[in-house]
Amino acid sequence: MKKQKIPFLVTVLCLLVFGTTQIANAQTVFETTLSGSNEVPTVTTSANGSITATLNGNELTVEGSFEGLSSAYAASHLHAGMAGEAGGVLFTLNATVDADGMGGTYTTANNTFTLSSGQVDTLEARGIYVNIHSETYGAGELRGQLAPQADVVFRTNVSGAQEVPVAKTMASGALILELNGDSLFVSGSFNGLSSNYAASHLHTAMAGSAGGVAVTLNATVAADNQSGVYLAADNRFELTTDQKEALMNRGVYVNIHSENFASGELRGQVTPPVTASFFASLSGSAEIPSANTNAGGAVVVELTTDDSLVVTGTFAELQGDFDASVAGGSHLHAGHSGTNGMVDILINAEVEANLKAGAYLAKDNKFAVDASQIETLLNRGYYVNIHTTTFGAGELRGQVLGDASAYFKTNLSGLHEQPTPVITEAFGAVNVEITGDRAIVTGGFDALSSAYAASHLHSGSVTASGGVEVTLDATVSGDTSGVYEVSNNTYTLTETQLETMSSQGLYVNVHSQTEAAGELRGQLLFGDNLFPEKSSLLTPIDNAEISIAGDVSTNLVATWSASSDIEGDSLTYTWQAATDSLFADIIINANVGSDLNYNISYGDLDTILVDLGVESGASATVYHRVIASDGSDETSSDTRSVSMERGTLTSNENDGIDAPNRFVLDQNYPNPFNPSTKISFSLEEAAPTQLVVYNMLGQKVATLVNERLSAGNHTFNFKADNLSSGIYIYRLQSANQSLTKRMTLIK
Repeated sequence: MKKQKIPFLVTVLCLLVFGTTQIANAQTVFETTLSGSNEVPTVTTSANGSITATLNGNELTVEGSFEGLSSAYAASHLHAGMAGEAGGVLFTLNATVDADGMGGTYTTANNTFTLSSGQVDTLEARGIYVNIHSETYGAGELRGQLAPQADVVFRTNVSGAQEVPVAKTMASGALILELNGDSLFVSGSFNGLSSNYAASHLHTAMAGSAGGVAVTLNATVAADNQSGVYLAADNRFELTTDQKEALMNRGVYVNIHSENFASGELRGQVTPPVTASFFASLSGSAEIPSANTNAGGAVVVELTTDDSLVVTGTFAELQGDFDASVAGGSHLHAGHSGTNGMVDILINAEVEANLKAGAYLAKDNKFAVDASQIETLLNRGYYVNIHTTTFGAGELRGQVLGDASAYFKTNLSGLHEQPTPVITEAFGAVNVEITGDRAIVTGGFDALSSAYAASHLHSGSVTASGGVEVTLDATVSGDTSGVYEVSNNTYTLTETQLETMSSQGLYVNVHSQTEAAGELRGQLLFGDNLFPEKSSLLTPIDNAEISIAGDVSTNLVATWSASSDIEGDSLTYTWQAATDSLFADIIINANVGSDLNYNISYGDLDTILVDLGVESGASATVYHRVIASDGSDETSSDTRSVSMERGTLTSNENDGIDAPNRFVLDQNYPNPFNPSTKISFSLEEAAPTQLVVYNMLGQKVATLVNERLSAGNHTFNFKADNLSSGIYIYRLQSANQSLTKRMTLIK
């Protein structure tokens, strides 16, 4: 490893001014394939092109073409910078632009440049790239690194997202590899490591798997020890026949190790040049519904210049057997994250004998695609699905996303809402791709209980609610379903927002008309997610018999053991009670944050029993469980039952005749109600009075009265338009006296 005292681009600028070598007269041909995947940050586009640059002495001629820009051509240049880094303009290229403005050509007659000796050195060091700018992508839509003509050229973008397991880092980089005979030349750069650089290698294994070291790379490391470059002069290697075969078959990856991530902080699967590169990490969490499995894998999808898809990668540790009887066992489905779609392409797995692992080889998985399929791919509308005998609908799923430095993902559920979970059949999922300061949000939701109202990215931990950071733009269908499309949901984030995202401090919230505070929520977590461990209920014990009698303020206390999360994600707990073991009829749905207990008074339990029609002296069986959630996936404890006998309670409440000059709180009417109800009470004397409504967590949701009232009868109307279904407590306080009752909102 070489220690570089000043950044590489500064060195390049010095070369441009002073030069270091004598200019030879030999002719050298440089080539590059233009792709948005080569941009810094990456751009996912179907535009493509190629450039040939010929160096004669110090004269450089450029020719080539491009097509398919997403918007009108703006400009193009030769820039100074290694693969993976952005640099300044050296020369302006002169394109003959097509009539539609989306393509063009370069002729040598209009693109001949005289280079300084330093610029020649920079070119030969692979330090010059072509950049084509469009109106939509002002920083560049197509880019290609100029490298000497070779038998085969390869490329890769490196990120923590491709590590096995995922490395939680925002670092990035890119490399190009040239194969001439048995000789391999490697060049490129990386930046933003979370700690000091340790080492880097070429390993042999396909995407989704880890393999042994084939070649040790020689990085020229910057003074900060967290960025560096690979110079071709320092990275020439002679490959064996097996190593060349692995390289041709997408079986080689770059791995950059740091002190914090000894097994690797940045990884990139090496592929031939592409029109666009995509990546899908495979997990059970991405299934609908989520599959609780430790299986995993990854797939690289290449969109090639001949309008084909090449699918390669691996999967392992399936819980069930790979099930080839389900139309071959694995497919590309058409559907956004959070939605299910039909099979579009059957992908061919080479499955191991135990049926628990397999690989997708390039030779078996190249498919011609049409314009509509390419559009679906660009819109993140494909997912990989692997079916097993245990999970017939799919054990592993992965959304095919554009190349990015990091991916954040979440499943949407009413259970994740704070402070009160929402009971809903709605569901969904969202992915966020981070490239530089750009965030691309895609996914979908379905089956809202009422018409969609809005959705946002909020700041807040898994146990809290916070303010809106980004307003999302859903394409809604049928009022209650929707998807987030790339074109409408690409945002530039501030540095603070990026830091909050990186620390898993953002969540998605989907609001509906009846659940204005939010019906679906999901915490955006770094990469794929594994389920939390199961908690164990401690009290009440299973089959306990409890008499709800005596002091109304006595508490029933439910307690449980702490869960754990293998990824170290923060957890929140929800205690649920229901009249049935399947929890179809939930009567208590209480989120307690990180607490390991839930308290409910006998008075509140008595009200629930009354609502259930349980007469005094009779009993009812109540089932309860606790759910541990990381804000995206959850694990339920085993279910326990409790027999509750409705006894006689003693309290200071007076439920007699509503007579003047007595302190009385009446039951609200109607009850249950939706969306409004009347609450009546009597005061014995004039006094400052409060009538406040709380949810089952004891959090204030409304203040109906906060003033001095006269003695006598009073009635107030309570509107619950912005509250979710559930049981609420209303409390009357006046002249050092207080009364409490419960009411039920059903929407």
